[in-house]
Amino acid sequence: MNSKKLYGILKETTEVYRKGAAISEKYVGDTKVTEIYNCPHSSQSPNSEKYEKVDMVFVDVLVDREKAEQRKSDLEGILAEYPQPDRLAGGPSYIELSPNCGLEQEGGLRLMALGKVLGLWDVVSGKSFGLGEAETLELAGNGLLMITGYGVTETESAK
Repeated sequence: MNSKKLYGILKETTEVYRKGAAISEKYVGDTKVTEIYNCPHSSQSPNSEKYEKVDMVFVDVLVDREKAEQRKSDLEGILAEYPQPDRLAGGPSYIELSPNCGLEQEGGLRLMALGKVLGLWDVVSGKSFGLGEAETLELAGNGLLMITGYGVTETESAK
């Protein structure tokens, strides 16, 4: 899988915006975790028909629709090289998708948002089931932030 080319497509077509503070601290058990979001706040994202903002739970991803459409066939070519096509068809979470594409988690979130805007899949999170922000965030941290699957036809999904 050509991760370098994939990352180039993601960089060209998507931008990441944080939802909360640039730095947050919390405890996970006895361990203090500091999260640093080195990106502008979502309120600073362009508000234009040119872009679609996709809620990726941890961050918002802004997708440039025109650039995304121009790179769609390139993206599909890269996805054809996914190391486990059956898993991609099954709808992996960002935790599985990211390393299988040679990306860090932010790259995986960008890829999920890009594919959603291009109609390749949908994004599933706790919000898909009507859950609130806190529950959705907790579940996403455990992996419930995934795509509906790629490369599955309507006939196959009905089986």
